[in-house]
Amino acid sequence: MPKGIIYKVPVNKDVFSSVVKECNSSIIKLGECEEIKCTERTIRRSLKEGKITPCYLEQIAKYLNVDTRLLSGDLHKQADNYKDYFLKSMYLAQLKVENYPYFRKRKSDLDKQPIEGLIEQILALFQISFSQFEDMDFEHKYLLQYDLLDAMFPVMRKHFSVDAYGRKDMPELERIIYELENFREEHYRHLYADEVLRKKFLKKTPNGKTKSEINRMSTEDLIVLDLYNNHDE
Repeated sequence: MPKGIIYKVPVNKDVFSSVVKECNSSIIKLGECEEIKCTERTIRRSLKEGKITPCYLEQIAKYLNVDTRLLSGDLHKQADNYKDYFLKSMYLAQLKVENYPYFRKRKSDLDKQPIEGLIEQILALFQISFSQFEDMDFEHKYLLQYDLLDAMFPVMRKHFSVDAYGRKDMPELERIIYELENFREEHYRHLYADEVLRKKFLKKTPNGKTKSEINRMSTEDLIVLDLYNNHDE
């Protein structure tokens, strides 16, 4: 990047102003806030330009407790992907501050990180290497993750009465366990397809298929083929 040029991200003035108002704040108040390292003048100049420095956007979003993507207008821009007027209206209607706290963007960023990184960090706290985890078979790895998450459940319940969205039932706690259980079922389903169904179809190829095609099929394709084959029978 050329010297003197500051990297900035797009910001929609109308959306930004609307979100700030929804948060019961104002650009004047933002400029006076010590947690935000830019002045009212800088904010107004950025909005006029339609671009803002990422660190300022982050600071303002954190102060207002709102997702940076909602504050900048990035989520509103994505509404253009909907060609159907009704679906577009439904999408825009749910773009509220209460649905997009600052935590939501942070979680989105964290979700992009491989789960192995989190497991490695937890194991390292107890002087256990990640290679020890890698040496386990699938079932043992599953049980370790299940037991860890299951043990965290009552701890979260004990120390937090609501989640980041203010929900008392904290539905995500149970969803994590549910997704892990589904992951285990999917693993064994695809293992069955690869080790049992493939051999079954190679021994007696379904109509319209060759052994070469069966060998090249993915496990998902084998599962679908098995469903069709059973249906025809």
